This record gives sequence, structure tokens and C-alpha cells, in this order.
Amino acid sequence: MWVILALYLAHYAFEIIAVYRAPVANIEFFTPIMVTIGVYGVVMCFALWRRQQWARVWLVITTVLTLFLLGSMLWRGVSMARWPAFLAAVLRIAVGALLFLPSVRRWFAPHRA
Repeated sequence: MWVILALYLAHYAFEIIAVYRAPVANIEFFTPIMVTIGVYGVVMCFALWRRQQWARVWLVITTVLTLFLLGSMLWRGVSMARWPAFLAAVLRIAVGALLFLPSVRRWFAPHRA
């Protein structure tokens, strides 16, 4: 589970780098948007660490969306300028796949008192 959490945080670091390098970085609300993205990533990591099933389900759903976005990026061609976004998508898909490992399924299994 620690590997998943580390990869998930790395994914958000690359997401922030990708947005920072995009033209949207010049807008007035860029910093609050980046702070919101960072807080979201930390909250999700905390929820996953606390064995919250909703966080796992939400992560799988958003990973499927990321898979479609990565397919779109590959279809159009990935330029070297967009490598942080590409790497973020690959890390996100890796995290989604790792959530189905037996050890991770046991992590989220209900614990009896």
C-alpha cells in the first residue's frame, strides 16, 4: 500500500508540473487551483491509508477516465513538451492497476472486531 500512496503522490506532482508548463499557468487563479489539486491528492492518500472503500472506488473510476485521456494523447501524438502529463497518466493507471493486487484487496477488506 505504501508503494501505491507514493506513486499516487508522484502522479500529482507530475500533474502540477504539467499544468504549470501549460498556457493556463498565466491565469490569475493558477495558484489556488494548484493548491486545490495538491490538497485533493493528500486527502485521497489519507483516505486510502485509512482504508476508506469510497476512495478506492473513486480512484478506480477516475483511473478509467485517465485511461481514455492517455489513449487520446497517444492517438494525437505526445510531444516532449507534454511528457509530465504523459508520465502522470501512466502513474495514475499504474496506481489503479495496483489496487487490484491481493495484498491491497486485503488492506481494504472489512476488519472484524
